[in-house]
Amino acid sequence: MAVRVRLRIRKGGRAVTTSALVSTGFEADEPQLIVSLPLAEELQLLSGRTSIGNFSTAGGGLISGYRVEEPVEVELVLEDRKLPAIRAPITVLPREAEVIMSDRLASDLGIVVLDPWRGVWCLRDELGTRERPSAPVEEW
Repeated sequence: MAVRVRLRIRKGGRAVTTSALVSTGFEADEPQLIVSLPLAEELQLLSGRTSIGNFSTAGGGLISGYRVEEPVEVELVLEDRKLPAIRAPITVLPREAEVIMSDRLASDLGIVVLDPWRGVWCLRDELGTRERPSAPVEEW
């Protein structure tokens, strides 16, 4: 198991709520999300300015994807509290099946991975007082 959280992704008047993999191996200098082509189509992300680029993968490979120039709003979906949204750029990888967040986005959202194998996490201000379970996988 891995750590997944529920996210709401907003672009203009459209919004999608889904699970996102918290990947500390996806290192980035800015908060970023990777999404599938069907999710990008649902949010109409490819109708604006995009660029095609090659992105490094684990093991030294390269994959081509679309970088959406205008950021989206991303917020954690929690039952017990509401947190502010974070603006994050999107990369659309046509062969990806689930949403993946960068280490920087996880940090900006206040996510702390407690046990990656068991899928346990908490918010930074909950350290030592609360453990949250991983969200179920939602593929797009």
